[in-house]
Amino acid sequence: MADEPNRAAFVELQSRMIETTGKIKQLQTQMRSKESEKKRAYLTLEELIQLPDDTNTYKAIGLFWSRDHLW
Repeated sequence: MADEPNRAAFVELQSRMIETTGKIKQLQTQMRSKESEKKRAYLTLEELIQLPDDTNTYKAIGLFWSRDHLW
């Protein structure tokens, strides 16, 4: 009988650990995705910087694309 409170506490801690581990894995996946997005944006910027100022490019506006000059 004395072990029952300890067992309940252990089960609760184990449950919280599993939940926290899942959240950590989800955050790690999001971080990898953002790092990839950052790298892609940087490479795109590097390419755009090399273009002359009067070069027509496409600029993202929300979900739509608009033809515009690079600023």
